[in-house]
Amino acid sequence: MTRDEAKTRLERYTGLRLEVRIRLERLATLQQMDRERPSPCGSRSEEYAREIAPIVQANRREMAEIEAAVAALPDQLERAVLRLRYLEPSKDPRTGKNSIRHTTWKDISAVLMGNTREDGIHACLRFHSNALSHLAASWPEPEK
Repeated sequence: MTRDEAKTRLERYTGLRLEVRIRLERLATLQQMDRERPSPCGSRSEEYAREIAPIVQANRREMAEIEAAVAALPDQLERAVLRLRYLEPSKDPRTGKNSIRHTTWKDISAVLMGNTREDGIHACLRFHSNALSHLAASWPEPEK
């Protein structure tokens, strides 16, 4: 696997997590509707649960594979950079709510290096680059 392919796979994590959350929230809404107003035609939530089960399961499986690959990196700073950048949701600075955007390099530097100076950001970028190389070497080639 190339470094670009490893990065692309990491970048998928946010979308996978978001899709699981949205589908499970929709399921909870349908379950609540079924409790409040049962339908004579059958349960809407049960039908939706059957529909989304393979999607949610596949997403969770891929997320677990990504998490395991990051956790297997021997360098703790490389793991931390990838976790902060791709696996943990960033916070919207205006609302404080989780965002789908990747954590900024400035914020990662503040957490890892204790500063937001350019040298701290460059160190984080080096850890990121090394981590991508290590992931690319350890992940199997994607099936085509």
